[in-house]
Amino acid sequence: MAGPSSLLLTDDERSRNFLRGALSRQGLSVAIADSGQQGIEQFSPELFQLVVVDLLLPDMDGLEVLRKIKQRSPGTAVVMIAEKGELHEVLQAMRLGACDYLIKPIQQAALIDKVICRITGEENLAQQNLEYRKTLEQRNSELRDHVEVLRRDQEAGRLLQQHLLPRSPFFYPGGVEAAYRLIPSLYLSGDFVDYGLFGERFVAFYLVDVSGHGVSSALVTALIKNSVMHRLRERPLFSQLESLGADLLEVLELINRELLSTGMGKHASMFIGVVDTAAGQLHYAVAGQIPMPALVSAAGADWLPGKGRPLGIFEQGDWQVMCAELPSSWRLVACSDGVLELLEGDLLQKEEQLLALIDTTGGELGPLCEGLKVDTFGALPDDITILTLAHG
Repeated sequence: MAGPSSLLLTDDERSRNFLRGALSRQGLSVAIADSGQQGIEQFSPELFQLVVVDLLLPDMDGLEVLRKIKQRSPGTAVVMIAEKGELHEVLQAMRLGACDYLIKPIQQAALIDKVICRITGEENLAQQNLEYRKTLEQRNSELRDHVEVLRRDQEAGRLLQQHLLPRSPFFYPGGVEAAYRLIPSLYLSGDFVDYGLFGERFVAFYLVDVSGHGVSSALVTALIKNSVMHRLRERPLFSQLESLGADLLEVLELINRELLSTGMGKHASMFIGVVDTAAGQLHYAVAGQIPMPALVSAAGADWLPGKGRPLGIFEQGDWQVMCAELPSSWRLVACSDGVLELLEGDLLQKEEQLLALIDTTGGELGPLCEGLKVDTFGALPDDITILTLAHG
């Protein structure tokens, strides 16, 4: 039976003809059953959208037909036909799951049309809701699968980024100790540090803070690491005292070109330096670094001087190579700008608080992280990185 269908159970010829016309006007094809048993045998939930049952059938009570239909298909709409004196049975039918009723004599076509239209409309809405729920469940399942793929990808990216980072702490000949703490605000970090020994006397290092957060910024840190390592394979850097300044500028220019060429709209701040363990000197350059690195000695903590434009914005950065004499005992502290988000006040006030904390803790990594409450701050607004190098 094609299209929406209804099953009409009544032996009342007049009611049958009246209802058949009303059902047909609502676009329903009509199947007729003369008895309750015939209707029960003929009924199929897949075929009939609506069932109209007379309370008085020649072979059984219409309530019994209603019970059997609802047992087989609780969602099927059933309308009862009753005489005026059968209100008690009508109430019983409603309790058993009938959705509406009609009272004989059935003479008002508009009333019948209204009842049938409402029922079929509800059925259509219920079917639409069912299809919508199925679609929504499918979309949710697809979304969960997608999120799980992203989670696995991010986990792989996090492991890769951790693999690219150096060991912490690490001790170099000449008594230099390098250590860091890197805490991403998201799963991956736009901050990165690296350090290494060149020859027997030079310890080179850098801290870079790529704009933004998450995967794209983390990929740029991997690009920077790869670019630096590729250049080191091409020719030796940081191996001769007279070329240290040129080597520092070459790395900054290299990364600046790489960021400009990617077209990703990413820029970065960077602090890069070389400790000459033999001469007791620090050669360094800054590119948009905020806050400036601090040098801690017996006299206390103070910011290093220097300036330079961020990487990835300008063709020329006007970077300066600076040289600082190092005492016998010293500690160098460099922080990404996310550290300032842990402090209160304007920029100058935050920098004053940070320098005072570096001075109080002697720039030691553990006490400094504890003083900044990096592990108890809650949701971090930015990536947090602290790099320290120390001697004595």
